[in-house]
Amino acid sequence: MKKYTIILLTALTFSGLSCKKFLNIVPTDALSGNNFWQTRNDVETYTNGLYAKFKNKVSGGFIALGDMRSAPILTTEGSYGTYLAANDLRGLQAVSTPTQWNGSAYVPQWTVGWTWRNMTLWKPFYDIIASANLLYKQMDEVPAGVLSEAEIKRYKAEAVFMRNLCYFFLVRLYGDVPYYTTALNTSAIPRSPMLQVLNSCIADLEAVKQDLPWTYADPSMIGVRAMRGGAIALLMHMNMWAAGFDAEVNKNKFYTAVKQLGVELSSSTDYALLTYSQEDNKRIFKGRTKESLFELFQSFNNGEKFSNYAHVGYVLSHYPYLGAQTFTTSRGYYLKTWMDKIYTDGAPDTRKDLWFENRIANNNTFQFKKFANVYVNGTAVQNDDDLIIFRLPDAYLLTAEALAELGEEPDARIYLNKVRQRAGATEISSTGVQLKEDIYYERVRELMGEGHYYYDLVRTKKICDPKYCVSPIAVSSYNAGAWTWPIDQSALEENPGMTLNNYWR
Repeated sequence: MKKYTIILLTALTFSGLSCKKFLNIVPTDALSGNNFWQTRNDVETYTNGLYAKFKNKVSGGFIALGDMRSAPILTTEGSYGTYLAANDLRGLQAVSTPTQWNGSAYVPQWTVGWTWRNMTLWKPFYDIIASANLLYKQMDEVPAGVLSEAEIKRYKAEAVFMRNLCYFFLVRLYGDVPYYTTALNTSAIPRSPMLQVLNSCIADLEAVKQDLPWTYADPSMIGVRAMRGGAIALLMHMNMWAAGFDAEVNKNKFYTAVKQLGVELSSSTDYALLTYSQEDNKRIFKGRTKESLFELFQSFNNGEKFSNYAHVGYVLSHYPYLGAQTFTTSRGYYLKTWMDKIYTDGAPDTRKDLWFENRIANNNTFQFKKFANVYVNGTAVQNDDDLIIFRLPDAYLLTAEALAELGEEPDARIYLNKVRQRAGATEISSTGVQLKEDIYYERVRELMGEGHYYYDLVRTKKICDPKYCVSPIAVSSYNAGAWTWPIDQSALEENPGMTLNNYWR
């Protein structure tokens, strides 16, 4: 009977169908003390389900859209119009409501089309948060002797990591959000100020990050389960996001935290940059290397496949990296003016040739080859890379950015040049404003396609400057919430205590 109880509890927890309350997804009468979990396998199965739920939500386009909203990308509608119907890029580049091409006109796109509407649904994130809160609580109820004290702490820390990862995604998407950490909550909770949520998350994760291992002995767990490096990267991002929105007087507190986190991360020998050879590039994005801090696993051989829009390569690539042999042009391409700003012809940089084909063609012969792992699916090829959430060079460049803001320029250049040296690019020796510019554009180069582009524009407010953004947002619109995504009307039914984002109503 015990086995069937566990299966039922897991199904209820991860289906989100067990009740209609906003923040309570497991009925209180389903818990029966120590009968909740009895074995190590019970705990491990539930924890793996937590990661699977996050993967199901995020692999539906959340990362790719971070590289496409307000991006310097043109799409080649033409005969590929049907492929872009669910995710038209012209809408992403507009300040107003994005649209979908219906064959003859553009129509509002927030409420139709799976990929777009998925961005407005926040309940799946709260299902994960509720499940993480339950995992944290129930670890104290596991029978004595099933797990060691260190293992109990690790599972608790994994729960804290996952709930704060969800909160980070939520605030980047919607701004103010309801915040809670208790298990089995049934209250309607109003939205809390974004900075209050971030400060709570930072304190929450800082308290347990030491309980996570730097890495795992089991290679199948590296990068795809919470590690201390992943927790540090998440803390860095939360601090940098807070620095972008907090009052000027508080910024240095967040920058100092990122600096200290960068030093802590650099102290570990469990993480390292790989070379940018063709073979190592494939290894990096297939995942679970010493460069990985957190990622979502995909393997066609294991029957796993992300949404087509999980990677930006779906728009910016063609055969033999995507599609059938007849698919010889890409659905979109980066503007030549933008590519010229990012890379200088004649200047050394391994990434130029490794990641691009027809880099400055300014037409659909352009191809983005960063994500080059593929599998054959009948007569076509499809992407088989993991979905990178946090990677070591991202953390190095956040450290460089924080150090530059603190005026510690020699150390900032050290972290910046770690990334450039690996790419075979000339070391940078700039100072002042130019150094900050160099760090920003290095993030654009290094992290292209990994979902950081739009959010870096937002947190630095470069989204309002046409120097950095082809479709800038007016300062007044930015302050009114134009940088956010809308929230689907269903959120009011799930939680009558909250409100929608007024800018999009």
